[in-house]
Amino acid sequence: MNAPNTLTQLAKASLVDVCGRAVKSLRISVTDRCNLRCTYCLPAGSAGFNQSEDLLSFDDIVRVVRVACRLGVDHVRLTGGEPLVRAGLPELVARLKTETPVREVALTTNGVLLERNVPALASAKLDRLTVSVDSLQPDRFRAITCLGSIDDVWRGVRAAAEAGLHPLKINVLVLRGVNDDEIDAWVELTRDHDLAIRFLELMPVGEGGSAELARRYVDLTEVRRRLERDFGLTPIETRMGNGPARYWKVPRALGVVGFITPISDAYCDKCSRFRLTATGDLRPCLAHELSVPLREAIRAGDDEAIEAGFRQAGALKPAGHAWRQGGLTQIRMSSIGG
Repeated sequence: MNAPNTLTQLAKASLVDVCGRAVKSLRISVTDRCNLRCTYCLPAGSAGFNQSEDLLSFDDIVRVVRVACRLGVDHVRLTGGEPLVRAGLPELVARLKTETPVREVALTTNGVLLERNVPALASAKLDRLTVSVDSLQPDRFRAITCLGSIDDVWRGVRAAAEAGLHPLKINVLVLRGVNDDEIDAWVELTRDHDLAIRFLELMPVGEGGSAELARRYVDLTEVRRRLERDFGLTPIETRMGNGPARYWKVPRALGVVGFITPISDAYCDKCSRFRLTATGDLRPCLAHELSVPLREAIRAGDDEAIEAGFRQAGALKPAGHAWRQGGLTQIRMSSIGG
């Protein structure tokens, strides 16, 4: 007898944006700082980082996630900057897993600090892990990141695999004339390793919108078609998380190959995510300079105001982006939470 009323309550509680897309995922930047200086994101000489007192505390983040879950969000991804430069990050993972009803907590990292954090992350019951690695070649990796060692990253990846942090995803931003000659080598890696290698297109966000980097853009839909011919890639239906990647597989390979194609094959119609910046601005869309300031409501412990902010963001979320028409997003990716 109470089922219709219950369904009505759930419908009212669920967060659906103005285009009818249910919001299920929240990406949370815990810091805008990073221990690398990748040329396309946070190049050497970058400054103007947030002060620690301006960042949301772990208590703040737990409160936001509780409210978001009440609205239907079931997946949280912790990002940055580099999230592992935030002291005690595994503690936040543990708190989200035990103090909120969120179904999955994921982490995106550059992997430099991963090895030392793997035991605590595994103990905290982290559900998913993505590591950004833009080259298999040590010298090239160093050139792209300015400060990074590929050996540190692979030690972290191996430690994560041994600790059972599966599935392991590797993100590779493909740049013309920089690392696009490594695509086949990454695909070959999936034959004998249980990894999800995901190729990403360059987005015109922050540094990625510069004229120099725009020339580095690679159309990954065209790349996928070539790989289908050369490697016999076939699409698979299995979903791996809540992100936009579409997956293919080399026959009999242990791993899979994913493609994230916001420019050549956009997925805006299926977008189910919001982003929360490290200072408490809720952004309904990566591409647009739209945000709802939530920090005051969060620090005041005003859950109703936080919920109202989420619903306001839902009303602001646009149908799509204008990147293919030359649109740019000015804010730095490290500030949004990539």
